[in-house]
Amino acid sequence: MERKFSLAGLMRVRELQEEQAAADLALANSRRLRAEQDRVEKQRVLAQQEFPRVAPALVMSHAHEAVQNAATWHAVVAARASVAAMLRDSTQALRAAQADADQATQEWHAAKTRAAMIEKLKQRHDRESQIQELRDEQLVLDEAALRRTMEVNP
Repeated sequence: MERKFSLAGLMRVRELQEEQAAADLALANSRRLRAEQDRVEKQRVLAQQEFPRVAPALVMSHAHEAVQNAATWHAVVAARASVAAMLRDSTQALRAAQADADQATQEWHAAKTRAAMIEKLKQRHDRESQIQELRDEQLVLDEAALRRTMEVNP
């Protein structure tokens, strides 16, 4: 007769906790990846922005052209400053996402460790149950052999 593992309910809870922690880790890693991609995109945009070839302080033939070049120059500077600010925000978001992913990794490792401890107890229980079953079977066989011997040699 096989003994029931008394911690089976706890083992199932630990397995569910591990699965939930793994799902949380996958989500955190996905967010970290999106944050990294966003940061790389902002870096690419910033790197592709170019200043106009003519600065507004250079000699201009017409006043209207100087005003146009100055406006262009200021627009490019403002655009670069805006993208640089977005890049800083993206970098901060990436750091936060990385911290969340690191935390989720630690939680998953802890949940996995807790589940593994219960699993080891179950394996030990199964081994002990099997050993006890073999002992019981051996006792039955020994008793049957003893009866047969007693019947043959009264």
